[in-house]
Amino acid sequence: MKLSLFILLIAIISIPSAKTQNTPTICNGYAEFCNKPYSQISFVATHNSYAYGGVPAINQYFDISTQLKDGVRVFLLDGHNSTKGTSDIELCHTDCTLLDTGTVANTLKNITSFLQNNPNEVITIFWENFDKIDPLRYKSEYDKAGLTQYCRTQPVGSPWPTMASIIQSGQRVINFIDTNANINTVPWLMPEYSYVFETPFQNSDANAWQCTVDRPKNPPRPTMYMVNHFLYTIIQGLSSIEVPQPQTAASTNSDNLNKHVQNCTNIFDGQIPNFVAIDFYDQGQNNVNAFSVVAGLNKVSYTPQVYGNGTNPLGGGSNKKNSASDLKVNGLFSAGIALAEL
Repeated sequence: MKLSLFILLIAIISIPSAKTQNTPTICNGYAEFCNKPYSQISFVATHNSYAYGGVPAINQYFDISTQLKDGVRVFLLDGHNSTKGTSDIELCHTDCTLLDTGTVANTLKNITSFLQNNPNEVITIFWENFDKIDPLRYKSEYDKAGLTQYCRTQPVGSPWPTMASIIQSGQRVINFIDTNANINTVPWLMPEYSYVFETPFQNSDANAWQCTVDRPKNPPRPTMYMVNHFLYTIIQGLSSIEVPQPQTAASTNSDNLNKHVQNCTNIFDGQIPNFVAIDFYDQGQNNVNAFSVVAGLNKVSYTPQVYGNGTNPLGGGSNKKNSASDLKVNGLFSAGIALAEL
């Protein structure tokens, strides 16, 4: 009897924790990443990742589930108070009457499912806290999505662990928020500008990209940084309206992008950008796109692939334009609402 009990105890002790991972040999798709610190890797980031569909306010052609399938691992999201009389946080673009892709929880469920099915992947989320929402409400959305268990807290100023260590810990989602962070109540929703600075985001000239510090004004160094590489067209109506440029995305996301990130790398003393934020991530030309450019920064090989479903869901290839008449139909001139925001 005593021997049987001893054997049972040994068996129980030998069962690994549900969060414990074996040492990975592939991390975010590359063996080369496993022994590198998170802070020394460059990632493709989708600007306004949730803003997709068939209205002029979109910044992407495909939803987050498709982006995950295609290799996107960094998502820029905007949190808004619900206009539906609930406590939910909505993913909206400038105004929820313009573009609302539903609750944060519903979108985060897609990321939870992805992590469950892909144990060697690390995801990063940046929040623009548009309505200055309390972090505890974000935590509620994460809880509903089952994502909280995956969230990592990284002490400010501490060296980032390797990708393999992050994966082994089970806490594979890194979250930043631009305002109202409270590390005492939600420590894993970390104040972005204590970890990351950004280059300017109000860009309208493909020949005038900047590699200067835009936010915050005096970042701690060394720190990670984000290059914002997406264009707006300025349309004059009752007010100036900034409209994304899908018609130029193919060229913007190819050699033009490569020149921008290489210039920033040189200016910032050889430090590659950690996050390369783009619109219309699936677009590129001449076998150059955001994924090939970022692979070059990381000094790893790139395998060409077809992104999305291989077509532009708005029709007309990559030449679909948001015309002034399109905007008037949507009532945007009379509303005086800017289409683009961060």
